[in-house]
Amino acid sequence: MSDLKCVRVGFNYAGTSSPAVQDLSLSIAPGEFVLLCGPSGCGKTTLLRLIKRELRPAGQMTGEIRYGGIPLQDLPARRAAGEIGMVFQHPEHQIVMENALQELVFGMENLGFSSDLMRRRAAETTAYLGLEKILSRRTEFLSGGQKQLLNLASVLALRPRLLLLDEPTGHLDPVAAVRFLHTVKRLNEETGMTVIFTEHRLEEAYPLADRVLVMNRGRLCFNGSPREGIRWMKESGPGHQELIPAVPSLVLQTGVSEGDSLPLTVKEGREWLRERKSRPSLSSSDPERSHPEPSGQPLLSLRRVDFGYAPEEAVLKQTSFDVFSGECVAVFGGNGSGKSTLLQVMAGLLHPNSGSIRYRGRKWTRRPLRGRSRPIGYLPQNPEAYFLHETVEAELQAASRHAGEEGRQRREEAISRFSLTSLLSRHPHDLSGGEMQKVALACLLLRDLELLLLDEPTKGVDPGCKSLFSRLLKSWAEQGKTVVLTTHDVEFAAVTATRCSLLFDGELLASGAVGPFFRQNDFYTTAVYRMTRDTGVPEAVTVEEAVRLWQGQPGRSVLS
Repeated sequence: MSDLKCVRVGFNYAGTSSPAVQDLSLSIAPGEFVLLCGPSGCGKTTLLRLIKRELRPAGQMTGEIRYGGIPLQDLPARRAAGEIGMVFQHPEHQIVMENALQELVFGMENLGFSSDLMRRRAAETTAYLGLEKILSRRTEFLSGGQKQLLNLASVLALRPRLLLLDEPTGHLDPVAAVRFLHTVKRLNEETGMTVIFTEHRLEEAYPLADRVLVMNRGRLCFNGSPREGIRWMKESGPGHQELIPAVPSLVLQTGVSEGDSLPLTVKEGREWLRERKSRPSLSSSDPERSHPEPSGQPLLSLRRVDFGYAPEEAVLKQTSFDVFSGECVAVFGGNGSGKSTLLQVMAGLLHPNSGSIRYRGRKWTRRPLRGRSRPIGYLPQNPEAYFLHETVEAELQAASRHAGEEGRQRREEAISRFSLTSLLSRHPHDLSGGEMQKVALACLLLRDLELLLLDEPTKGVDPGCKSLFSRLLKSWAEQGKTVVLTTHDVEFAAVTATRCSLLFDGELLASGAVGPFFRQNDFYTTAVYRMTRDTGVPEAVTVEEAVRLWQGQPGRSVLS
């Protein structure tokens, strides 16, 4: 018997004519670990919310969902709440209590668990996840990774049979993301819990899956094994090829025989490389793509800046940072390291406790730089905070109003470039996370700005949209404009940035050009570099760089 069965499920949100999910049928067996992927807005989150009955959105559903052979609507409320658990993309959206222990037992209290059972479940769950040290802390002071593990713990305390995860690593740094995913996989293997999860960062998530589902425009268009999924994506052309993770993408682009087993993990990729017959060294005729060292007067300069939200809690410590025209700088750092604070200080939204900030050589006054007419654009981590109007079209009109007829033309170009036509009449807050990011970035690029400050711009964004963002930001920098972005997405930064920095303990460390930066790291680096490092073939940071280096001269591959 299947754990979950969807039979011709369709769903329309209230007030909309186009279906978010249409004619979707699938069966999930007990104990499966299933990855659900697809473009932003394809219906992934909607499907998960339909399965989690208490979170079903307002609208019209057709078809049937059965859990354990029982129609979902007939499932007793206690079983539905306890046996089907869900962890959201945004850690803060699920936390309701001020204290971590209170948050952990909140669900159990609502289901009427006895005090003894709650204590036993809390002790066992926190020990399993290693959360003992945070139980007495206030939830507002936990890092993003700790909050997400706490959300997982509060769901696991109910002992669910089916766990739904909606982009659970979207707010986590690379180390915390890997730890979270492997924790969930261990739960799946050790308890037999069924897991369905959505994810856009596929390098780590994809190889863990037993089965892959791909959705597009509300429909299920692929249902099969991970390796079958890669070959299907390759044959399906643009739009799906961009879903392929870096390791199999590199192998497919450099030649893999039909009968070969396609590597999915870095370990398998390294073994595949060692089996190749040729081991040439990097030719001097294939220099690493580099960017000229920035020179001249910085566009924005921070000198010995200190900032803290409370006197005893320093977030930025004697931070100095220069940003030059024409740069695209990516800033990495763990959850809670101060990346968002750094951008808000650079935007003039927060005033440093000490130190100085200069823009084009002129010292800033204490008055923050606010208002949309300023030459600095700031996109917060949560794009919902950016929107002021009732429709996407109104947001775009407001962003381009200052430019008159030219603004209208640029607005039409942005609508076409970002594929926003179908979203124009919708309220920005009704969009998916990825769609919100697209609209917010489109609005920023319509304004006459010199400096763009982006806080996690690829969070919740599908691979195809990431490629578009990368092209636009690189083009913007080539025009002499400047971009500073914080990110956990090493793959995106590797193909987009001209320079990278690491923020640790309130200080910017290890700043440098993209190639050297990633080659010096073990964790904040790309899957391609971890695959090619010390294997006897030319080391590369991105798929594009590896293909360029490995092909050598036209018609020759260094791996043949």
